[in-house]
Amino acid sequence: MVESKGFKVKTYERSYGKERKVDVAIGYEIAKDCPKIDKASSEIILVAGDKDFVPIVEDLKAEGFNICVAFWDHVAAAMREKASSFFSLNAYLKHLAK
Repeated sequence: MVESKGFKVKTYERSYGKERKVDVAIGYEIAKDCPKIDKASSEIILVAGDKDFVPIVEDLKAEGFNICVAFWDHVAAAMREKASSFFSLNAYLKHLAK
């Protein structure tokens, strides 16, 4: 569904102990795309709740980016606090799980 809206989607095999690979890949993609983003009129939406992303969120905000974290309500407290805004996905579980 996300691809049909024009977004590029990259997925990784999920295996225990290898989530760091995904975290690093997400951080790299954000860093690579930042120079193309107009800070004044854009928002970065990070769909992640892991507190490992807190330094990325803090740095992006310090650089003037508006960061929205979208995740389930059990998101790491630090992610909710550091983001410019938080969007709960809880109400969309049935829709997203199709």
